[in-house]
Amino acid sequence: MATGAVSEGEYSHLRERSIGLAQVLFQSITHMAPAAAVAFSIGAAVGHAGPALPLAVGLALIACLLVATSIGQLAKQMPSAGGLYTYVARSLGPEAGFFVGWCFLLFEPLVAPLLFLIFAWTTTDVFENEVGWHYSGQWWIWTLLAAGVVFYLTYRDVRLSTQAGVILGIFEIAVFTALALWMIFSNGGTLQEFNPTHAPEGTLSGLFKGMVFAILAFIGFEAAAPLGEEARRPRWTIPRAVVGSAFVIGIFYVICTYAWVAGTGFTGFVQATGAEADPWRHLAKVFWGGGWVLVFLAIANSAIANANAGVNAATRVIYAMARNGALPRALAHTHPVHRTPDVATMAVSGFGVVIALLMGWKWDPLTAFVIIATAVTIVVIVVYMLVCLSCTVYYATQRRDEFNILLHGVVPALGILAFVGPLYYQYFPLPGYPTRIANWVAIAWLVGGVVVTIWMSMNRRQALLNAEKIWVPDDDEAPGAVPAPAAT
Repeated sequence: MATGAVSEGEYSHLRERSIGLAQVLFQSITHMAPAAAVAFSIGAAVGHAGPALPLAVGLALIACLLVATSIGQLAKQMPSAGGLYTYVARSLGPEAGFFVGWCFLLFEPLVAPLLFLIFAWTTTDVFENEVGWHYSGQWWIWTLLAAGVVFYLTYRDVRLSTQAGVILGIFEIAVFTALALWMIFSNGGTLQEFNPTHAPEGTLSGLFKGMVFAILAFIGFEAAAPLGEEARRPRWTIPRAVVGSAFVIGIFYVICTYAWVAGTGFTGFVQATGAEADPWRHLAKVFWGGGWVLVFLAIANSAIANANAGVNAATRVIYAMARNGALPRALAHTHPVHRTPDVATMAVSGFGVVIALLMGWKWDPLTAFVIIATAVTIVVIVVYMLVCLSCTVYYATQRRDEFNILLHGVVPALGILAFVGPLYYQYFPLPGYPTRIANWVAIAWLVGGVVVTIWMSMNRRQALLNAEKIWVPDDDEAPGAVPAPAAT
């Protein structure tokens, strides 16, 4: 076992080898929140991509599959709770690794408040319009309820939270797939949904801006990576979970968005969708009648499951950074019974509640969701591009005998190029107020990361170097797995 900045007496290990492929796979799947992502994350792309929405989603699927493949190639060499933070540190150097960890500290802890707000928005809408409870402040009650459920699941045991993810994930996927297929068979569809000229904001601008929110829907396929110290046979399990989740849910998204256009109607799709607070609940009423309840439950369930997976991923990376000395060491503490990073879980959960309540109060839950989502997606795109570069550099310099021109050269390069368009059109032109706040927050965070990384390199370099360490033994791995090189 490698040693690091924190001695054995100062922290306890996570629950190693405690979860299998199904739990790890659904950690990624539920982190993407398939149902909530279709209704809200991808829903935010409707005004940009219009009825060409399935094409924007399909392009996002290709881009994310390229990144997922690169992550999978790194994951099979480096099982670590640090996830992408560790991969980049070992590939591009400790400074680059810390910078990715810094980026992670913005986007991953913001996943939970994003989903608390979605849960609050959709539940408030149902209670106002279907139940008749018109208390305007009820959204904060639902926010606290969602936060309480997620805290319980993530604080108690990784086996409990990941098993809950499997059950919740299957339910939401089944409901939305059934409704999507129902709409397609009822109304049919055309290939015009894949014609980029139908994007109302212009072929390129509309399509790439639509891709930004489609990419938001994919964020989380990499969430299996931080479970590298708790998964059985992680060098085998993690790559399959990362790539498999991106592919399966990507196909699910394409089917659902195609059905969305078909069910709503190609002509007037943007206007009809914008007229509904929850378009998918409306569609369920049209096609299923009382079956709208299932769609509501799927979206609410999806929000809880995604927040649960987000807290799991965020706390593992924070735990790893604290263990390495890059964050306060108290965050590396694990519960003596549950063996979860309990201090980090409390910190992430508390932060999520505060952010959700403050931003929901300042604007409203849905507007706050869009603002947070925009900032998160911009930073994530930068991280994905760095990870693709890491894959090429790692195999070209440290695994030369295994270098594959397609897997380690072409795929990562295409992955980087695939995100250039969405990133460019997120700034040219800037979105309107208050969404544009997120654009500047993202830039400020990235610039701040460069400054802090320079300071860490000059004053706390050992903490950066510790990011390169692998903290799990190499036994009990998949047959034929190649052990990671020893940390230097």
